[in-house]
Amino acid sequence: MCIIVDANRLGTFLGDPPDEGSAPIHRWLNLGAGTLIYSTGGQFDCELGNKHRKKLEAYFRAGRARHVPAGRFAADEAALRASEDVQSDDPHVLALARESGARLLFTGDGDLMQDFKNPKLVNQPRGKIYSGAANANLLTSSACKG
Repeated sequence: MCIIVDANRLGTFLGDPPDEGSAPIHRWLNLGAGTLIYSTGGQFDCELGNKHRKKLEAYFRAGRARHVPAGRFAADEAALRASEDVQSDDPHVLALARESGARLLFTGDGDLMQDFKNPKLVNQPRGKIYSGAANANLLTSSACKG
């Protein structure tokens, strides 16, 4: 089971301590029930600060995160960027989800939420949105490729 954390939630998610909305995700990850999916190339480089990168790497070293090289989904990202179906400015997040199989996204971006739930963009299974602690029930139902 995997989750992607959008850049607009990354600061509070990686905060010390994490905010209330992020706390269930941290518990889920620390129990070994879930995996954080991230990338550090392409558009992600522009969105990640050095502090965030180091914290993500710590999750990786602890076995709680999986890094997906941006080159593995660069062609798909370019195709999504050109697609009329994409409403958000986050085709890199959609491409990461499609490459990794992650179908759960922590975000507050309305346009990205629409895109992530669009079966033309994220399907089999469909994408789900975690927007805060009220969605903690989703932390057991997110598929992810090995």
